Amino acid sequence: MSLADKIREQRKISVTVGDVTFTGTRATSEEFAKYSINQVMDAEVSRAHIAGWSGVKESDLIDGGGKTEVSFNKSDFDLVIGDKPDWYGAIAKAVLTDAIDRITKRSDSTKN
Repeated sequence: MSLADKIREQRKISVTVGDVTFTGTRATSEEFAKYSINQVMDAEVSRAHIAGWSGVKESDLIDGGGKTEVSFNKSDFDLVIGDKPDWYGAIAKAVLTDAIDRITKRSDSTKN
């Protein structure tokens, strides 16, 4: 495994909302600073960091949809996330909290 692969692996996160689990990456320190300065909306944070899901049914995405589980498609996710505040709120919180925790941990390490 290359160093870049190890870094990517460390950045992975998983967020569960009800019966749905989202996978993606945490925000880097740079991204966190950018989000803070620009006051980026939670749905945009979600679009930038989520790369997969499990447990999503068609009925989660469209009115009258079936109970069949839907495979992740980035375009579908990007389209639907803006109408899912319970999803984007939880995702953004996890993405940003993980970044804050890592920044705090680094800061505490340099103080000691």
